[in-house]
Amino acid sequence: HNLPDLSSTQLLDLIAWVEFFCKTFEDAYPCIAEKKPGKMSAESRPELLNGDGREINADEAMDGLAFAKNMLWEVHRLAKEEFLVKTRTQTDSWLDNIYGGSERTRSETTDGKLITSLCEEIFAFVNVHLRTIRDHLPPKSEIFAVAVCIVLSRMQAKQLAHRDDIFHDLETCCAAANDFNRMSEHIEEMMSGIKEESEFSESDEYMLDEACLELMSFYSSHAVYAAQSVHVYVFEPIRESIADELFSPEWEDNLTHNELSTMVVKTIEDFRCDLEIYLPDFLLKKVLDALVVASVIFYVQCLLKKSEKHTLKTVSCFNDCTKALSRMQADIKVMRNYFEGHVEEMPALKRTIQREFEVLTIVRECMSVALTCDTVNEATNFIYVLHKRFSEVELTKQFIGDLWHLVVPSQERQVRLLVESMETELKALAPPGSEMQGQSLVPGLRLDETVRKLYSQSKRRRPGKLYVSINQRRRFSADSSNLPPRNSSPRRMSALRNSLV
Repeated sequence: HNLPDLSSTQLLDLIAWVEFFCKTFEDAYPCIAEKKPGKMSAESRPELLNGDGREINADEAMDGLAFAKNMLWEVHRLAKEEFLVKTRTQTDSWLDNIYGGSERTRSETTDGKLITSLCEEIFAFVNVHLRTIRDHLPPKSEIFAVAVCIVLSRMQAKQLAHRDDIFHDLETCCAAANDFNRMSEHIEEMMSGIKEESEFSESDEYMLDEACLELMSFYSSHAVYAAQSVHVYVFEPIRESIADELFSPEWEDNLTHNELSTMVVKTIEDFRCDLEIYLPDFLLKKVLDALVVASVIFYVQCLLKKSEKHTLKTVSCFNDCTKALSRMQADIKVMRNYFEGHVEEMPALKRTIQREFEVLTIVRECMSVALTCDTVNEATNFIYVLHKRFSEVELTKQFIGDLWHLVVPSQERQVRLLVESMETELKALAPPGSEMQGQSLVPGLRLDETVRKLYSQSKRRRPGKLYVSINQRRRFSADSSNLPPRNSSPRRMSALRNSLV
């Protein structure tokens, strides 16, 4: 009953004493190692002497020793449970204080990589914490391996809980990415040192190796997550400067040299030059992957917003649809050529470019079919391809309908009915939820979530029955509006505008 009042150090001393005492006991009396005592209780006294009082009753004595040993092991079990609870609580408290402390000052390594002291602070605590536990326990105590696993699991839980609180701008994302990557490396170094200074059983060592590998992989994935999160701050100035102009009459009639798409790639290149300094090469490659996806999503988002603002049911959104489609083709080429210019140094980028820019190609071809074909049935193949991206019939229907609304609004109802008639086939082709496979978890890097959010906020009255359930309006990971703005955005965009003029 008094165990909760003991400190962690006192509990460790108690655990160590029980283990030492019982081992000494069993070494002295090997016969009690596996002996189960007879019917005894803490209140009863064993009859240690025979009836004449001159000879010891060996069986009774052994039963008494076995009972005492088992009672001590019960105390050991309860003390161990209490210690592990305290270890979890103390680890959580310290890690919360580290993550939630005052804002850390960024610094640069000798090669310009941005870092903070987060990695050093966490591992300074964890090393002292684990060393204290180890020093109070016998070398072969099994509780140390369990305590290490608990500490590693709490490191993972607190990293997940506090990760997004670290991102404030492009520089903090880069510093966090480098910190998380260093944490992954520190885990391996720390565990190697622990194994060298401790004696673990084969099963305990396997358990520790699994926990170590899981945490290393976890930190590495968070390093990629942090690096790819910079797309928010790269595209923030782009959205502020050209989102309203893209697909406008000015874009269609006067910007004959694709000035807006050129501005997009110039802004991306401006940021990429900074990122090349701030991040190691393998993370820079992950950032380029994210920027390819973000470019496609931005372009589609602007196109859908154009459709949202257009309310006429017989007149297209553009003054000249053929010219608009030609302008789109040139925009796509400008952006694609920029990213393909980095394929030689990043060969894996080619696959991302092909996969993501396929969406823009299909969107444009779909609009071209809507403009040139007399029947909406020509859209069937495009519906199949786009549905694989959304795996939700309602989303596919609205998306296809909006593409028709841009160029032939009078046929929007027919194409929506066509999608509805294909519902069974579409669900078989891509069941709901299948769009998650291989998708990024970084906010703003999923086309389906971005489109779903736009439609959940849409006020345009579309032809036919339109119903979006509450479940369909689920939380959108694409919502990155809560992330603070990048202060230098206007300066960068202003400079680019001047250079283009």
